[in-house]
Amino acid sequence: MKDDLGLDAIRGRLAEIWCEALAMDQVTDDTDFFVAGGRSLLAVQVCARAADAFGVEVRSSDLALDALFGSMVERVGESLPSTTGRARAA
Repeated sequence: MKDDLGLDAIRGRLAEIWCEALAMDQVTDDTDFFVAGGRSLLAVQVCARAADAFGVEVRSSDLALDALFGSMVERVGESLPSTTGRARAA
């Protein structure tokens, strides 16, 4: 993953993935995946796409425990070793 990737870039790419999967125009940090219409199989697909996009492990079990979009952004940001410090500061 690029060294300059911050939370804004993570948020933007994950928003694309979520919006496409949930057939929504936009998501906010408070969007709950399951309240927005997501189901378990779709959660697995979204996590797989996020893992491919960022090159990190994104577990559907984490999404099941905390289904907020903002939480996934934070988890992905914390998983990127080269951006961890900058991502939290962004």
